[in-house]
Amino acid sequence: MAEPLRVVVCPDSFKGSLAAEEVAAAMVRGVLAARPDARVQALPMADGGEGTAWRVSRAAGWEWRQARVTGPDGTALQAGWGLDPQGRRAVLDVATACGLDRIPAGRRDPWQLDTRGVGELMRAALDAGARHLLVGLGGSGTVDGGAGLLAALGVRFRDADGCALAPHPAALGALVQADFAELDPRLGEVDITLLSDVDNPLIGPQGAAAVFGPQKGLAVDDVAAMDACMQRLAGVIEAAGWLQRPVDAPGAGAAGGLGFALGCVLGGTARMGATYVADLIGLDAAVREADRVITGEGRLDGQTAHGKVVAEVLRRAEGPGVPVAAVAGSVDADADELAALGLTDVRALCDGSLTLEEAMAHPADAIAARTRSLIEEA
Repeated sequence: MAEPLRVVVCPDSFKGSLAAEEVAAAMVRGVLAARPDARVQALPMADGGEGTAWRVSRAAGWEWRQARVTGPDGTALQAGWGLDPQGRRAVLDVATACGLDRIPAGRRDPWQLDTRGVGELMRAALDAGARHLLVGLGGSGTVDGGAGLLAALGVRFRDADGCALAPHPAALGALVQADFAELDPRLGEVDITLLSDVDNPLIGPQGAAAVFGPQKGLAVDDVAAMDACMQRLAGVIEAAGWLQRPVDAPGAGAAGGLGFALGCVLGGTARMGATYVADLIGLDAAVREADRVITGEGRLDGQTAHGKVVAEVLRRAEGPGVPVAAVAGSVDADADELAALGLTDVRALCDGSLTLEEAMAHPADAIAARTRSLIEEA
């Protein structure tokens, strides 16, 4: 009798549609529809974006907590985070406190938005005894250079008259001083690990404003002004003696400049989010025992090769030589780009047989169907 097919499914979330756990469950359903005797192991992934804190907490058995924080537009919201009381570690996603989906569509003006909620989440973790913070940097809806985060942790921003300024970019045009006298002293005892998938600097043509600003609602004509705002913020912090790394440090532009506040100012150390999660869930061992691996993400495009889950899975499978296929919501890459990635097959939900509306209406069914076809046609 032939041995059962051994399959590992390890997708990222499909942003705006399904969490990674839901995508993995749909893939398992698709594999078993094609091969009922298959042995399928589900290892949902994340790359530092939305869902990373939940994924880490689930995989490591940490407590899941909720905190009431200030949203990017100033309204209160609930944000989840994970705690390891014994190891004094905590994990949080910036997206839960300042993500684009946490901002009402009519209020997505980056000039008026800030990241205070992320700093408040950090304080909640410090209050609970955490002394190692893991921060997932993906999915923010803000471009404030982390000024809001720093304000929530005790930094005061002032104008030429010494008056306090709100920490959003519209107010920071008048910034001349950053006062760190009331910075939470516990931060001196904390290790911060930044989980990210980008290496952009804070300012310049590859910086936070230029690359990520338009994605968050910044008008193209305002990019130069926002970039100048980020430069002013960095200059004032440097003048205060609190700049530990230069603004052109890789990753400083992540999450609209939160990488700057957490890395260049507070001394956090960056790690690729997908690499950290893959290590945590034991992906290497699972892949070595598999005949096939199926991964996926909402959009497979030119950025996929740069720190995304699909690229990390391919890297892990290369050594043992296990073939990797992918299911994606959409594919915006040509044949050469797909070949360069090393995927043996790619199936898109929006492949002409389904409209975007149909795929979004029943995404789990569509993912299961595409996964089934991957197995049946291999």
